[in-house]
Amino acid sequence: MRFSSIPATILSLLSAWLLLPLAVHGSYFEITSPSNGTQWVNGQANPVTWEKGLLDGITSFDVELARLSQDGLLYAAKDVPADTSSLNIYLQNVPAADDYFLLFLNSTHGVMYTVSDKFSIVASSSSASSTPQPLTSAPTVSISGGPNPTNAFATTFPPSANGVLAWKTVEGPMMQMAAVTSVVLVAMLSGALAVL
Repeated sequence: MRFSSIPATILSLLSAWLLLPLAVHGSYFEITSPSNGTQWVNGQANPVTWEKGLLDGITSFDVELARLSQDGLLYAAKDVPADTSSLNIYLQNVPAADDYFLLFLNSTHGVMYTVSDKFSIVASSSSASSTPQPLTSAPTVSISGGPNPTNAFATTFPPSANGVLAWKTVEGPMMQMAAVTSVVLVAMLSGALAVL
């Protein structure tokens, strides 16, 4: 069978299908601490750690603390650099409960990246059974009080962590751009072969 007897549209679709694996990449974003059953203590810094995919295009994110049974959020940190993997959150007079979650999101666009497991916050006088120790090399963000919709983020990281450079915008989806370019080139070549 010659290539010229296959319609160009079928040939280009087949070529695109064969190059599809190049456009798919493993992206993930997972909060590893706090995990289910963790107890954070008021009056001390509590560690947050995460693992993130390298080619997902996320250069920074915002951290919010949410409670399942209560409306409202505690705004912890804005524009956290995604190339770090840890953060400490110092709690002061945050209401004690066992239904808290951490949210990693882009609060400007409303895009949710990941949610932590459910964890507890206990009073400073309590003896927490599984209290993790703060990370010495990680930055610390302080949160005080309960949810208040008029509060701003407790900490905003510098804009340079956002990857404002034009190259940073293209760097993440580089593999997808290469796959699309390859599909277009193969489609053009298929069309040229069909005409010949």
